[in-house]
Amino acid sequence: MTGTRQTDPMQWVHMVPELAFLAASSPVIGKPEQSKPFVCEQHNGAWTPVFGKLFLENKEQISFYGRMALELAFLLNSLPAHDVKKYLNRIWVACARSAARWWKIFGGPVENCPERWVEALAADRLPDMEWLQQVCQQQLSSVFQVGNDPQVFSGQTENVNDFCQWVQRVWPYLGSSDVLMAEGGDERLGLNPQTHQNRYGCTYSPSVTGGQYSSSTASSPSLHAFNAVEKCRLGLVREMLVQPPEVPLLALEADTKAFLAQYYGVEKPDNCILAPSGTDSVLAALALSLVVNPAVGVVLAGVEETGSGVPLATQGRHFASTTALGFRVRKSEKISGFPAGTQLVTAPLRTENGELNSRQNIFHICQQQIHKAIQAGQRVLLYLLDTSKTGQLVPDMQVVQALCHTYPGQIDVVVDACQARLMPERIKAYLQRGWAVMVTGSKFYTGPAFCGSLLLPEAWRQRLDHAVLPSGLVAYFNQAEWPACKATASLNNGFNLGLLLRWVGACAEIKRFSDVPATEKIHRLGQFLGGIRHILEQDQTIELLPDTFAKRSALPDAWDQQQTIFSFLINGGGNSGMTPVLNLEECRQLHVWLKQDISGYLPFGCPDSVYQIMARNYQLGQPVAVPYAQVRGQMAGALRISVSARHISGSDMPTGMAYQTYLDQEIQNVQYVMEKISLILRYWPFLQKAEEKAASAQSENVVDVEAEVLLPVAL
Repeated sequence: MTGTRQTDPMQWVHMVPELAFLAASSPVIGKPEQSKPFVCEQHNGAWTPVFGKLFLENKEQISFYGRMALELAFLLNSLPAHDVKKYLNRIWVACARSAARWWKIFGGPVENCPERWVEALAADRLPDMEWLQQVCQQQLSSVFQVGNDPQVFSGQTENVNDFCQWVQRVWPYLGSSDVLMAEGGDERLGLNPQTHQNRYGCTYSPSVTGGQYSSSTASSPSLHAFNAVEKCRLGLVREMLVQPPEVPLLALEADTKAFLAQYYGVEKPDNCILAPSGTDSVLAALALSLVVNPAVGVVLAGVEETGSGVPLATQGRHFASTTALGFRVRKSEKISGFPAGTQLVTAPLRTENGELNSRQNIFHICQQQIHKAIQAGQRVLLYLLDTSKTGQLVPDMQVVQALCHTYPGQIDVVVDACQARLMPERIKAYLQRGWAVMVTGSKFYTGPAFCGSLLLPEAWRQRLDHAVLPSGLVAYFNQAEWPACKATASLNNGFNLGLLLRWVGACAEIKRFSDVPATEKIHRLGQFLGGIRHILEQDQTIELLPDTFAKRSALPDAWDQQQTIFSFLINGGGNSGMTPVLNLEECRQLHVWLKQDISGYLPFGCPDSVYQIMARNYQLGQPVAVPYAQVRGQMAGALRISVSARHISGSDMPTGMAYQTYLDQEIQNVQYVMEKISLILRYWPFLQKAEEKAASAQSENVVDVEAEVLLPVAL
């Protein structure tokens, strides 16, 4: 790789996955005798980056200059010549800020910063405008070698005021795709400076390796999805160079809603509320229920297998310490405008022994609590979980229908379909019943983590015509994310670009999945599930949780009748100090080790095959807390291997690979996962000691955000 970087920039740009889209749009040239990192020249009528000695010989700075040069060439070639000359300062600022923000998070040591202007261009705060103009002129003179081509700057007409106003308006929306996608959510979204992962253990750079089975939690984007995001982002930048940013951002917002409405059968695009996460959607659902009656009681079955922040959000409370729009708040405090008396009651999905609660018990608990709430003059907000963290549907459709029939007009039903492990026709059927539906593009569909939506039936949408929304929602939502009406005018007037770009990636995955013929979906899914189940059932190290997935109603060519999340407990293997079945904390540690190269932790003299297995990285769904008798009063931890739309569509399949080969490799990866689990258990004491030694020097452990302790709830 080092030799490639030093001699062949064309080969290098094609070897960096996140530059794939840009690399395909522009040729590059290397000139070792050139002293400048890069210049832009016209070759055969197209702007082309020409890389010099500093680029070719500096490993730390190669990505910085490579990104900047490729993006600059892309924009120069995308605009008419008269716009290039007029807006050259804008073009340079857009590319420089994108590269600077990338370097700030992903670049090398501070002392190796490639340019003195990087810190100012990467900052959230606007730089001094006079200084910025001087830097633009200096850099443009260097990049375009004005002495050799005086025509580059001729005809430049933009005045200083126009340029300064443009910078102020677009500053928040400029950055590289992987940086922008990590914005516009609460603290779970932020990237760890050492690992460059969010709290789910995922990146926003493209994943090009197999072994990704974490879609029940979150996924790193595939190269297919990342390229869709990169194409969209560059298109936005091109548009924002010549018109106000609100124009293309509003268009992207509308396109996203139109896609979701068409795919899920929503009556019209304006009935879609875009939300950074499913938990944010919970706040929107509660706000719309409060429009009908300011006293609302929330009934939620299976709370232990939904998002960790949901219990707080259902009560109108802050569920994190920062909001999607960057406001600092106090977790668990009531959000302004939401009533203090909103109560949450729950029906547990599992018994104390970890067995699934019976349908009759869940119905009885829900009915009892709904009756109490209605007697107290409250409107009921009832959640149907389709599906839970371990793939369960609770309460089932018959229970919800019976409750609605018993208390007509007094219950709002919200379907939590954030896992998205169901056909879009079922979402449409829920909406036609008058039930709102929460979906995400970042679970089953493996879009970049944190893109959600609350889909509204028309009756819910009409509530906004005479509503006053809780004032605290201004910390969570922008106007454009909600239906256009008087009620939403109090929300922010900006745009959550990170959310929109994440949805672009998710929509690319949804489209790829929907393009697979229905019968082929069923065939591929059956083959994959069969292969995984065979491996898991033969493994003595684990205990599969019972598969009692509620059967759905019949639909033609239904692919969602089967369980797509395999949840299993881990037998401790008799290791000293470990529980017979791994408890939640032990399972969390195992989960972290699975996605790390831990071959260096092994004792000297292990077989080469052991080192090879322990060096592989696998991403599984985060552990779920499960009651279990054998862990002596503690909660057991259940790991999850999740099948996703990506596995069925092959969207992360290498170019030229046959689908069957890809599928066979993914099934084999599951076998490797089980082998690594077995070896981790065998060498647990060695791994634990090595982990303790390394703990002071690194902070690799990812916080488990899905298994936090829940607030006490009434039953």
